Amino acid sequence: MKFMGIWPDERGISYASSYIVLFPMGFMFLFITLPQTINLYFISDDFELIVENLSVANITITIALLKTATFWSNGKTMKELILRMENDRREAKVQENVRRMMRIADISRRITAGSIIMCNFLVFTYVTLRTLLLPYTGRDLYYHAYFPYNTSIFPNFELTLIGQITAALYAANSYTAVDTFMTMLVLHVCEQFSCLRKKLNKLCCESNNNFRIDLARIVEKYDMLNRYAETIEDRFNGMLLIQMLGCTIQLCVQSYQAISALVDDDQGLLIVRLFFFAIYTTYVMLHIYLYCYVGQKLFSEGTKIAYAAYDCKWYNLSPSEARYLTIIMCRAQISLHITAGKFCSFNHQLFGNILKTSMGYLSVLYAMKTKDED
Repeated sequence: MKFMGIWPDERGISYASSYIVLFPMGFMFLFITLPQTINLYFISDDFELIVENLSVANITITIALLKTATFWSNGKTMKELILRMENDRREAKVQENVRRMMRIADISRRITAGSIIMCNFLVFTYVTLRTLLLPYTGRDLYYHAYFPYNTSIFPNFELTLIGQITAALYAANSYTAVDTFMTMLVLHVCEQFSCLRKKLNKLCCESNNNFRIDLARIVEKYDMLNRYAETIEDRFNGMLLIQMLGCTIQLCVQSYQAISALVDDDQGLLIVRLFFFAIYTTYVMLHIYLYCYVGQKLFSEGTKIAYAAYDCKWYNLSPSEARYLTIIMCRAQISLHITAGKFCSFNHQLFGNILKTSMGYLSVLYAMKTKDED
C-alpha cells in the first residue's frame, strides 16, 4: 500500500508521500478509465464491443480508481483505526487473547497474500495471452480504447501498451489492497467482541468486589468497538455501494462473454478465453464475498454480546448488579452492519442476491443477442 501511496500516514503539502498516489490514479484514469469510457460513444452501435468494454477493464479499473481515492482521502481515519488495533494488542494481557489476535492477523496476512498473488497472476495471464495473439490480431491495444493520437505506429503503440499494463497492475493491487485491509479491520473488531464476551462471562462467574468497576470497563470497551465499526461503515458505505453494483454488472457481462466463447465458431481460442473468464469471475466473486462474510460475522459477533449477558450466571449477582446487564443486552439489540450505501447489509443473503441478479441480467443480454441474430 505504501507503493501505491495509500498507506495511512501523515498527509500534508510538505510530505512527498502525499503525492505518490497521483501516479497510480493518473495511470488508471488516463490509460483505461477515460479512454474506454469515451470509446463507448464510438462503439454504441456494436453490442458485442460494449460488452467487451465493460467486462475486461472499464468497470474494474474505475472501481479501483474510486476505491483508491476514497481510501486515500480517509487516511487520517485509517491511521486512527490502526492505532486502536495496536492499543488492543498492547492491552491484551491474557495469553489466550493474544493468541486469538495473532491468529486473526495470520488469517488476514494469508488473505492478503493470496489475493495479491491472484490479482497479479490475472494481469500477467491476460497480458501474456494478448501478447501471444498480437501476430493474429495486428497492432491492437490490450484494452480497446480511444486515444487522441495514432496508436498503431511506433512508438505510440508500445508506449500506450506500457501505460495500459502499468494501469492494470496499479488497479489490481489497489483493488486488492483496499478490500483485504478492510477485511482485516472488521475481523479485528469481531475478535475483540469475542474476547469481550469471555470477559463478561468470567466477570459473572467469579466473586468480584469490583464488579461495577470491571463492568464499566467492559461497557467502555464495548462502546469503543461499536464506534470503531460505525467509523468503517460511515466512511466506506458509498464505496461499497459502487463496488456491489459494479460487481453485479461484472459477473453478468463476464458470464455473457463466457457463453459467447462457447457458441463462437472460432474454437481455437475457446480454452484461452474460458480460462481467463474463469479466473476473472472467481476473483470478482471472492472479493465481494469477503465483504459479505465479514459483514455477516460482524452482525453475529455484535449480537452475541446480548446472549453472553443472558447466559452468564447473573443469578449469583445482587439485583442491582444484575440490572446493569440489561443495559448491555438492550444495546446489543442494535446490531452492527457493513452496508452498501445504507441500502442493504453485506451478508450471505446479499451474496446470493447478487448472483441471482447477475444471472437475471445475463438472460436479458443473451435474449438481446439472440434477437439481433434473428
